[in-house]
Amino acid sequence: MKQRISIVNRNGLKLVIQLDGNTDDSKLVFIAHGQGGFIEQVHIEAFAQAFLANNYRVVRFDATHALGESEGDIADVTYDTYVSDLEDVINWAKQQDWFVSPFALCGHSMGAQSTTWYAEHHPEEVSLLLPMAPVINYDLHTQTMAEDELQAWRQTGIKEMSSRSKPGVKKLLKWQVEESLKKFDILPVAGKLTMPVFQIVGSNDKPCPPKHQEVFMKHVGSSNKQLIVLEGLEHSYREAKTDEWGVGIKKVQELMTNWLKSLE
Repeated sequence: MKQRISIVNRNGLKLVIQLDGNTDDSKLVFIAHGQGGFIEQVHIEAFAQAFLANNYRVVRFDATHALGESEGDIADVTYDTYVSDLEDVINWAKQQDWFVSPFALCGHSMGAQSTTWYAEHHPEEVSLLLPMAPVINYDLHTQTMAEDELQAWRQTGIKEMSSRSKPGVKKLLKWQVEESLKKFDILPVAGKLTMPVFQIVGSNDKPCPPKHQEVFMKHVGSSNKQLIVLEGLEHSYREAKTDEWGVGIKKVQELMTNWLKSLE
């Protein structure tokens, strides 16, 4: 079953949700893509397939101010909008007859940050957390940028980036997105994450590098937590040598699938 639904978020913007799934009404997961992403990205599809292989109902959505079907200008994206969109999707799901709690959360990058933030503040609602290469906090994230790049962005208030998932599309990001990150540090209360936690990061991940993920995982309170570093992969699990998705993304899906099976 695949179904697309549009709702209106708290800010009056169309928010597009996709439901995939299955069969076991006791298993539910919400999946959040990263900044400038969308539902159909290869790695988001790989995440969904790992859950579908384990009989989950999968809820994924195009965040507002991104490159999917939801409304909003990407220049206006903030961590506030990502967190509130996730909250709005979950609150909508709570009104559906198929909703179950506790549920699983999975996300990538900015989506991993928002799902982790939610789990830290609602741990009783979350059965599993898969924060794949999350943005952790302002201090660590800004350390990944060259000082001249950082100063230029701060001073001009905007920077231009290319979309690798949608070639030819330019993304303009306001400095406000970094300012908003100061409110959403996921380290201080990571000890509340006592549910099973699993994440994968590429060895060549520049915005969310393995050394930062190790810091985060040390703070996680779960006795069942695992961080896997896959050699030669970039931030969205592309092959570093080719800048294309290949065997690495298949390995990500396989590892996720097997980890989920191990919990049964």
